[in-house]
Amino acid sequence: MTTYLISGGTGLVGQRLLQRLTQSQTNTVYILTRSSQQSHQRQITYIDWSQENWEQHVPDNIDIVINLAGTTLNHYWTSAHKQRMMTSRIQATRALYDLFRQRSKSPDVLFNASAIGYYPPSQSTIYTEETQRLPHDLLSEIVYQWEQQAALFNNLGTRVLYGRFGLIFSKHGGALPMMALPYHLFVGGKLSSGHQPYSWIHIDDLVSAILYLIAQPSANGPYNFTAPNPTTQHQFGRVLGRILHRPHYTRVPGGLLRLLLGQMATLILDTQYVLPERLLQQGFTFQYPNLDEALKEIYTH
Repeated sequence: MTTYLISGGTGLVGQRLLQRLTQSQTNTVYILTRSSQQSHQRQITYIDWSQENWEQHVPDNIDIVINLAGTTLNHYWTSAHKQRMMTSRIQATRALYDLFRQRSKSPDVLFNASAIGYYPPSQSTIYTEETQRLPHDLLSEIVYQWEQQAALFNNLGTRVLYGRFGLIFSKHGGALPMMALPYHLFVGGKLSSGHQPYSWIHIDDLVSAILYLIAQPSANGPYNFTAPNPTTQHQFGRVLGRILHRPHYTRVPGGLLRLLLGQMATLILDTQYVLPERLLQQGFTFQYPNLDEALKEIYTH
């Protein structure tokens, strides 16, 4: 029997992860949420951690913690929302650490979500986990502080994994539906120069990689969760348009995007070329290493 504690378990990644975990009758899953929910599955228990004394509902025998909690980035970046982007991740991770710091049994593994926003934007530099950077903007500051909080679990003897997520492609949410919307409306095309790199990953590969690393005793530290074949925005649009049978012909200037989206435009304009070097070295095999096959699976199945 393996007992999991998942924060952010009702989000895109959490829901897909839950589907995988409950395929085995030997897994028990406790999910931390910000609302009252009842489970219809014997293996799943929801805990509302916005309530006082929520800790009392978390059993002592937690083996694996998966921390996915954090306010979405896909929202207009007002000052208040930027603050929530930071504090939601820091406070959630700290609350988990404080929970286990007061207990006699610590989890064997913490998998902590992170992001490739750790790396500076560049259209030419290739980043791997060997690249070490100090914070350079809001996103990198969020990632840095998030990973610093998760690192506290090392003091408890817990093996800590950081998954630096790229663009997550799924038909059920994340960045892809928003990116595909112009193509559904027959106005897809280049955004700015179109040369900005897209380091992406299929949702199924992301979830498989999380579970794979948790199961590898030698795995620890940061891992880039991106497919081994990044693309550019222009190449992405051409492939997506072909699969959706829609044109890829317009061009939206970068300045207009920044005007319309504000600072959130950085998510599609200030991007990085990131490779999953450590995942590959660890022996993980991608089911969808190429963009064409990943998008075909999403839109034709």
